[in-house]
Amino acid sequence: MTATAQGRESTSPVRGDARAVGAQAHDVPPHDAQADDTRRPGAQRPRGGVATDAHAHRGGSPRGARSRAGRLAAALPARRKAPFGAAHDDLAAGVGSSPEDLPFGPPTGGLPRPPDRRRQLTRVGLVVTAMGVTIGLLSLPFLGAAGLFAKASAEHFLELPSDLVTPPLPQRSEILASDGTVIATLAGAENRQVVSGAEIPKIMREAIVAIEDARFYEHNGVDPQGVLRAAARNSEAGTTTQGGSTLTQQYVKNVLLQDATTEEEREAVAGNSLDRKLRELRYAVAIEKRFTKEEILERYLNIAYFGDGAYGVGTAALHYFGIPISQVSLEQAALLAGLVQSPSRYDPVNHPQAALERRNQVLTRMADENYVSHTRADAARQMPIEVIRDQPRAQDSCAASSAPFFCDYVRSQLRASPALGATVEERDRRIYEGGLRIQTTLNPQVQNAVQTAVDSTIPRDSRVSATEVVIQPGTGAILGMAVNRTYGTDTAANQTVVPLPTLDKPKQPPFQPGSTFKTFTLAAALEQGYGTRTAYYSPACYETPAFPLDRRTGDCPKGYQNAEPGEVGIYDMSSATWASVNTYFIQLEEEIGVPAVVEMATRLGVDPNHLKDISPTEGDVTIGGEYVTPMDMAVAYSTLAAGGIRCDPRFASSIVDSAGQALDVGVTPKCERVLSQGVADTVTSILAGVLTNGTGGNARFDHPAAGKTGTNDGFSSAWFVGYTPQIAAAVAVGDPNGAESNPLRNITINGRPWPHVYGGDLPALIFGQSMRGALVGQPVQPLPAADPATARGTKGGRLMNENAIPAPPTPTQPDPGSLLPGLGQGAGQGGTGQIPGLTRPSQQQPQNSPTAGQGGGRAGRASSQQQGGDGGLGR
Repeated sequence: MTATAQGRESTSPVRGDARAVGAQAHDVPPHDAQADDTRRPGAQRPRGGVATDAHAHRGGSPRGARSRAGRLAAALPARRKAPFGAAHDDLAAGVGSSPEDLPFGPPTGGLPRPPDRRRQLTRVGLVVTAMGVTIGLLSLPFLGAAGLFAKASAEHFLELPSDLVTPPLPQRSEILASDGTVIATLAGAENRQVVSGAEIPKIMREAIVAIEDARFYEHNGVDPQGVLRAAARNSEAGTTTQGGSTLTQQYVKNVLLQDATTEEEREAVAGNSLDRKLRELRYAVAIEKRFTKEEILERYLNIAYFGDGAYGVGTAALHYFGIPISQVSLEQAALLAGLVQSPSRYDPVNHPQAALERRNQVLTRMADENYVSHTRADAARQMPIEVIRDQPRAQDSCAASSAPFFCDYVRSQLRASPALGATVEERDRRIYEGGLRIQTTLNPQVQNAVQTAVDSTIPRDSRVSATEVVIQPGTGAILGMAVNRTYGTDTAANQTVVPLPTLDKPKQPPFQPGSTFKTFTLAAALEQGYGTRTAYYSPACYETPAFPLDRRTGDCPKGYQNAEPGEVGIYDMSSATWASVNTYFIQLEEEIGVPAVVEMATRLGVDPNHLKDISPTEGDVTIGGEYVTPMDMAVAYSTLAAGGIRCDPRFASSIVDSAGQALDVGVTPKCERVLSQGVADTVTSILAGVLTNGTGGNARFDHPAAGKTGTNDGFSSAWFVGYTPQIAAAVAVGDPNGAESNPLRNITINGRPWPHVYGGDLPALIFGQSMRGALVGQPVQPLPAADPATARGTKGGRLMNENAIPAPPTPTQPDPGSLLPGLGQGAGQGGTGQIPGLTRPSQQQPQNSPTAGQGGGRAGRASSQQQGGDGGLGR
């Protein structure tokens, strides 16, 4: 009885090492090291019960004509007719056929050996002890204990607790897409997928019973024949080599190991003390009364360790064969059943021959027990072992997920949620062992379209990254999240685990949003009553004491400038937005104040932590001087798409644990109106012109859409953020290893050279392609028109700086009008009113070429480069 932990390799889980085998982790010698050393070289003996035993009835009643007591009496003296089979540590079942399996060893032959009185006494003592334990346990509490179980021992046994606490098994969690398909699994030290009894096929149950506990359906949790077999075997070996535990006892031991939280507790459970064994037996007897045989089998098969990090038969079937347990064949079930005795020794990947022999041994036992015919077993023995050999070694499957960065985002959100525990350790335990079923908002069609767009536009081996986040307006549901990078730690292969869609502190987001931030200035001005016809003369360089700046270099060292020197003229809100004119928006921001822009950005959805401590004199806020994430911008623009209703980003629609209990971890939409619909719709009507009349022509696709380009100083990064009524997306392009030091200049993408990249180039192309695929099958919805009252405004609506318009240059040649009457008459003379060298808003000719007038930018308080549009790109 004390041989339990030493005669087999433990199948119990050990926290902290997914591949740990219990016998080794608890310093318990494995079956291979002791029991097999006593075998003769080359001897092959099947494991099992007494050869003359009738087959166990799979319903709890005897399968043969003889009673259990009769079979026991017949088996005891029949040394050759009914040899004791060698049982492994905790499971005593099966049949032995070699002379080794006789209770007191093989016949010596020839001259008899001199008697060894000490050895004989040891043997007798072991047998008597085993019989006493068995008889005592079977008789309690109705009969007096015999042998070892004196009255005091019996009372002690009865005083032991019998109500075994069986908490839910640790099992992996699943992250599912919105359609229920598996995105990834989150597995901890124990990779387990608990399966129901209905999913475990009859052939799997029969295989495990045949090889591990042939009398399972006959005993009441303690098998006296198994105990006697173990005692006889230990007597022959002169030491502890095997135990007499049943499947029920094995289940009990696994539960106790599962509940152990310290190494000392695990060692106590796996140890050989009599008290430990008595407690285990007491629990086993109670378990048999509490559960049916089929329920015990289901629980055992779900808790058992099958090697290579696979806990539970459901996980093992997927791990080794790539199929659910319900689909395993006879030979596959036999392979799995053979693993539990010694998962490392019979590992089919590293020890295929041993696994083959063990599987065939199981098949033989199944035939002997009449679970299958000998013909069928013989046919199955001819089948080769086919298992999945290249197994992923990652702790979880985010790296192999179709949406790895979204998977990582889900994991990080769960780890930060107090609903899963007060500490990170508690939350991790729930995430990796709680069997959570996380139904996410990720839409497979959208995700595939987004991932395809970023990968096809900028290959994964490029130093330039492309990141896109897609949000559903009105719900905050994250529909897609993609980066043109392989998720992994091999930086030499251009892999990364940096969460580029949502990167937050302690590292700041890698990119500035450029002129996509002008949208917030636009919204704030409209809200304050400045109508869409509010106009400014916008020079090539604009200096103001309200926003002091001194770069000490370039053509505009103390001011803000446009992307192109020719962008000079009178612009209203619409035309300035379409052409992304920096000096217009600096003046508009000067009118409404920097705090108003910041407040509008955070109100619409930009994380306030990304806009902290901004001085009222930092004028470059409107042209994207701060650092934000694609998630920030996607949420903010989705608020405009929803008519002014902001919804917090939401990654899941439901989360339930293994017990079916729902968890509220951000699954409920949290939305509120933060902007009037009139202002939101008017902003949308202006942004729609960016795609049709302005810098975002490359973003156009087969649905009406609104959006804004953005390009930063020195072409450090480029953006496009846009939306339809159904979907909003933010695209950021740049070098995450240092945007300012590795600008988007002189790069080659898919064989095409790019001297520089604006927001209207690669980002706009990615947006258009991804939206085209994401909206396949969706109805075309129109964008809202501007609200007349908001567009008209209560102040502004006029040329705000007429005095700033420079006087026309003194003509050096005759006025053409004097030569050709009626041509080009000046202002106030019935002509067009055009200022020489300048254009009125109504006469602007939007430029849509990739090299002119696209994107957005910043004035560059951190930048000193002054080439082309540097110092505040207006595209």
